[in-house]
Amino acid sequence: MQNPYANFWRRVAAFLIDNVVLAIPIWILTGFFYMYYMPQFMLHKTEEEMAAMFPLLFLFTILSNLFFFVLFILYTSIMESSSKQATLGKMALGIKVVDKNGQRLRFWHAVGRNLGKVVSYLIMYFGFFMAAFTRRRQGLHDLMASTFVVNEGYQPGQPLPEAPFRTGCLVSTIVVILLPFVLGLIAAIMIPFLVENTTQPAPVRLLQAQMSALRWENITQDNPLQVNDTSFYTQDGDVYATRTQPVPFTVLLPAGERTLCCLEDEGDFCQSNEVEPCM
Repeated sequence: MQNPYANFWRRVAAFLIDNVVLAIPIWILTGFFYMYYMPQFMLHKTEEEMAAMFPLLFLFTILSNLFFFVLFILYTSIMESSSKQATLGKMALGIKVVDKNGQRLRFWHAVGRNLGKVVSYLIMYFGFFMAAFTRRRQGLHDLMASTFVVNEGYQPGQPLPEAPFRTGCLVSTIVVILLPFVLGLIAAIMIPFLVENTTQPAPVRLLQAQMSALRWENITQDNPLQVNDTSFYTQDGDVYATRTQPVPFTVLLPAGERTLCCLEDEGDFCQSNEVEPCM
């Protein structure tokens, strides 16, 4: 008897396609948000004002993730309970979702199935990998909802037999899931011994952020950008910042670099903030 179940890697490909489809409105929403707020955040704020904006950025992150979750549940549930029985990704890969009788899912059944995916996310995607080795190629959410993902040629009433249990896939899944934890633990132990402490004072971090934001702007020395008491201009990818008061200095962020250096320090800005002189 021909295996009616969808291949695991086809399910993975369908999952990736659906995530790209769902990400498009999030990208558009995020793009509009950052186009409006980032120039203010990077250029026209003191450090205290920038800190005051972090709750707004945090709230936007929470709301955008909530929006994505609701959109995901509605999209997958509506599509999988439709006559196609499949999302756009599943349709592209020629697979569909059926219930234990091989019939089309009702909407609320599809909602329950897709809400069950939250559990798989919480256990590091293990529930999704289960579709590679369980006897009826069911992910954890399929087992919870008594559903199956089958090839589009499957017809209601055809049997849904058990397939061989794939022990090798189970072992591989465990290795794949545990490997990032092992590597992360090694990195957490080794990095402090391999990387120097690069923590910089807040005024330097703020200045670097402002200059990085201006790197690709065509701001001439004759007509510099004034932000508070600091003048900024660019030249061939280099960014210059000059302040005349209260602590006079001139610093440079060279093209392609992420760390600024000191050209002139008539006060004590560079010295007190440990900014290296430009070579």
